[in-house]
Amino acid sequence: MLDDLKKEVLRIACQAEEYGLCHHGGGNFSMMDRNENLIAITPHAECRFDLSYEDILLIDPDGNIVENIGGLHPSSETIVHTSVLKARPDINAVCHTHAKNAATFAVLNREIKPVLLEALFYGGVCRVAPFQLPGTPELAKSVVDGLAGTHAVILQKHGLLTVGKSIYDAYLKSIYVEEVGEINLKIANIVGYENIDQIPYDQVDYLLKNMGMRA
Repeated sequence: MLDDLKKEVLRIACQAEEYGLCHHGGGNFSMMDRNENLIAITPHAECRFDLSYEDILLIDPDGNIVENIGGLHPSSETIVHTSVLKARPDINAVCHTHAKNAATFAVLNREIKPVLLEALFYGGVCRVAPFQLPGTPELAKSVVDGLAGTHAVILQKHGLLTVGKSIYDAYLKSIYVEEVGEINLKIANIVGYENIDQIPYDQVDYLLKNMGMRA
């Protein structure tokens, strides 16, 4: 069932690990078929390169398992994925990684400032969602709130989560966050975080409206 969807989720999960956004079993990925009202999601803590696409689970929007050919456990962050997909009908996919630059901001509890136009590709804003225990409804709410008006949010003391029309779109936004975050860190090393000269948010808003990229 939905084999192409499962294959794409696994492909991007492997690609994200190859890019260095996460490591063995870390992070989680999902994509929803809104016509079928089903979500393909990676299993919990499994080496992606040992998986078959049949090991990708299918769940409903409430997290109930619909198909589990491999007999594996669904992602420990399933409630986060389902909550985001229910709250955001404009997107179909969720990409959660432990990308290093974003993780640095997660520990510092500082947002990644929009210093490059590339920030527009994920909505221009990447704020930090307050810390909550992994896999809890409280974390899900924190993430949903943090994604308001944008496609990227940092989970305090945890990592990065991006959303998109497709799993590839969500993954690509994670890369943009990482690149903008890296530039933030380099600038902060020279002038200090508080002195980073970002694109003003009113200009970000103007550009998003006129470029048709509003999150």
